[in-house]
Amino acid sequence: MSGFDIFKYLYTLDLTFSDFEWLEEKEFGDFELLVSVVLTQNTNWKNVLKALENLKKANISSLEQLKNLEDKELALLIKPSGFYNTKAKRIKTLVNAILKDYKNLECFKENVSREWLLGIKGLGFESADSILNYLCKREILVVDAYTNRLALALNYEFLDYEELREFFESGIEQNQDKICKILGKKCELYTIYQIFHALIISFVKTYFKGSKITEQGKEILKNIY
Repeated sequence: MSGFDIFKYLYTLDLTFSDFEWLEEKEFGDFELLVSVVLTQNTNWKNVLKALENLKKANISSLEQLKNLEDKELALLIKPSGFYNTKAKRIKTLVNAILKDYKNLECFKENVSREWLLGIKGLGFESADSILNYLCKREILVVDAYTNRLALALNYEFLDYEELREFFESGIEQNQDKICKILGKKCELYTIYQIFHALIISFVKTYFKGSKITEQGKEILKNIY
């Protein structure tokens, strides 16, 4: 089995995946995408949206404005996302590093490396890859706890994040043209990875209860083989 096989099958299930704000066609702003990566840590998307709305109401929409905010001010604005003091520090650390090394968001998007991102305190593999894929439009799949739950339900267990990512990426690039036909439109590889991630999240939210797959979910996955 490959990631391509999983993608094909999940797409046939008519999952509700197109309403994710961070998908390519939703045109979520660069500023919101960057900040949301940190806000998403250890919380749900609804809380992230509340925090982003607070920033919008406060007219905070640039890295320079974030840099000039006191940590306590930022923490108060992003409070709905939880762990707000820690997240405020992480956001400020990231923003200050971007402005120091890249001067602006456009230069950052074009030139940042995975290694640079992983060197920022508070950014792990998932956060770094989220920035690379959703903001910088790089050809890398974001995998997370949802992806791991699906892998376990398919009787695959991986030692680390990289193994999990490589498995779900397998066959996707090689079959890009076939996937475009399945989707009914021409898609860049980074967009396909975004859609795949959304499909996985949607499946797990629909057919899992907590970390365990439901009986209905088990029956559905039997047909993937």
